[in-house]
Amino acid sequence: MAKNYIKVDLTQEEKEAILQLAGFVISDEIIKTDLENKRKKWIQFTSFELSQVIGELSYHFNRSKSDYQFYFLDQLIGHLEFYEKNN
Repeated sequence: MAKNYIKVDLTQEEKEAILQLAGFVISDEIIKTDLENKRKKWIQFTSFELSQVIGELSYHFNRSKSDYQFYFLDQLIGHLEFYEKNN
């Protein structure tokens, strides 16, 4: 059975944050490879993995100690939730 993917437009900084903070919840090697590729802008997530990434980023958002990380994660989570809801 083919997997359904949600395409998400991400910057390099956003991809690095996802790999650093939520990389361990991603089990699909295609997604990890796409996130590590500096030239790839559109990343394809499965709906399950996107939900897992949002959950893990929310965990770090709620424990954020710096203003920059707080606002960055807030923006990134909102961005990912937009794609998740408009799939």
